[in-house]
Amino acid sequence: MELFLVGTNLLQTAVLAALVFLSIRLLLKKTGSLTAVFVSFFFALWFLADIYWLVYDILRADARMPFAANEFAEAAMMLTLAAALNSAVPHGTRAAVRQVICGALFAVSNVVLWIAWSGEWVQDVITGLAFIWFVSSAVCSLKVVHALSKKEWVLLGGLCVLLIVGQGLTFFFEEPFKSSIDTGCYVLLSLIILYWLVKLIISYKRKHSAQRLMSLAVANTVWIIVAIFMSSGLIYTIYFNIETLTGVLVFLAASKVVKES
Repeated sequence: MELFLVGTNLLQTAVLAALVFLSIRLLLKKTGSLTAVFVSFFFALWFLADIYWLVYDILRADARMPFAANEFAEAAMMLTLAAALNSAVPHGTRAAVRQVICGALFAVSNVVLWIAWSGEWVQDVITGLAFIWFVSSAVCSLKVVHALSKKEWVLLGGLCVLLIVGQGLTFFFEEPFKSSIDTGCYVLLSLIILYWLVKLIISYKRKHSAQRLMSLAVANTVWIIVAIFMSSGLIYTIYFNIETLTGVLVFLAASKVVKES
């Protein structure tokens, strides 16, 4: 299993190396594009964070990882991708007030869960602050490009509440009920990931705007991060591999934004 995890990490690292190269080449072609700048930084940070994890897993596989460079890299990744999205889909502070409030509450709930699981207050709060801004930027862009209908917003909000409640209940139940709740949460996470992927594929087929594609790709990334933090074992590995695909989708959407700008 450890060898499989290292292999999975190697695959993601190789894909990220290619994306760093492609994003830098895109930046050189469009030197004035802020989206290209932030996307290049995003993939570079992600690549370095993966290298850190890979080296740590090989050298100290059984040791607890302290608050380290990867934590700063992960927070910086969220901020740079949010910056790339905000440059691609400009919006004011009042573009989506209700969505931002609900999104921020969902992000804060995730941070509370992280702290409850790990007990690492400092690193979870630091990463959490970046995550809150990341989620807020994502929901703003979705609202601006009209990516979701009113019914979809309500449904998404309800599923977010259901997910948080489900994860919270795992602290109050023992086996086998805890495993059953976990399974239900995994099913919910997977369905919403599939939902974002289908929305993105449909948008490509219908030739929607580059801004809409970028918004959906980043929204999918947000959900992948939520899923990874809420999973372990084989399920974590599956989400980790989907995350690699997500990086490719973000690059494709960002490159389309840059080329059309």
